[in-house]
Amino acid sequence: MPIKKIIALLLILVILSVMLYNSSFILPIVQKMVGDLISPIYQPEPTYSHQELVNYALSLINKDRLDHGLSNVSLSSIKSGQEHAENMLEYHYLSHWDTNGYKPYMRYTLTGGRGAVAENCAWQYNSGSFNVKEAIADLERSMVYDDADSDWGHRDNILDPFHNRVSIGIAYDNHNVYYVQDFEDDYIEWSTFMDINSNSEVTLSGSFRVHQLSIESINIFYDAYPTNLTSDQLKASYSGSYSQGTFVGMALPPNYFSVEGITITAQKWMQTDNYFQIKFDLSQTLDAYGKGVYTLYIQSDSDSYHYLTSYSCWNN
Repeated sequence: MPIKKIIALLLILVILSVMLYNSSFILPIVQKMVGDLISPIYQPEPTYSHQELVNYALSLINKDRLDHGLSNVSLSSIKSGQEHAENMLEYHYLSHWDTNGYKPYMRYTLTGGRGAVAENCAWQYNSGSFNVKEAIADLERSMVYDDADSDWGHRDNILDPFHNRVSIGIAYDNHNVYYVQDFEDDYIEWSTFMDINSNSEVTLSGSFRVHQLSIESINIFYDAYPTNLTSDQLKASYSGSYSQGTFVGMALPPNYFSVEGITITAQKWMQTDNYFQIKFDLSQTLDAYGKGVYTLYIQSDSDSYHYLTSYSCWNN
């Protein structure tokens, strides 16, 4: 072998030996060079904590309300929105019903809600990588400014001046974002909250946080006992808006009567200033409709005629 080839071969061996010996030094340089080449092509999406996303969603809601001359809503401690978002993500459906067959007011009661609730649900699919904040902003914008397909119901819910709290649910994976807004009307400091004894007597008492409120009636609605639903059933038959169920009747003060349904004359109906105490017997409605879910709505006699509770009780 010619001497020049031998020297070249020895030189290559020396260089390789030095590189192997100093691999801990060389490797980061190589990695940086590769990273510099790749970074213009691939930028990972930023990650956010769940609380950051919830706070961001709340800021979007309140900006839309402010833009329309409305006061802010505060973040609720009730987890009905989050539980529903997680259920929709797990089973991949979009509906106001869930896999237990529950409607929003049922979930709200089960998670400790004591006001009245009205729900918005939204979903976005992305085939590639996406920014969750941008997806939430898109969904909020769509519900307020592009909601004709839902008869502007989402927008009207976001911009309802009577709402004062919201339970926000956000759940997502690599391709889906589910977003829930459970708006609340929470205006009562409860002393006794819907105490139902073994004789089906209901007792409630408390005071209003807003002095101009008082109670006109307690409206009673009925739903058949919920059954489990598959994601296919939810997609096929449980899309769109939800109802309060079947109107049953009203609990009213003495000498007042419901124009339809059952009239329940309260055993006690006392309102003084902003304090109230009411007691009535629910057994008449339970006997008439039987097993199912009964939801009691306290109706305000304010000009807005809003509900002050949406409390569901199960009759087994």
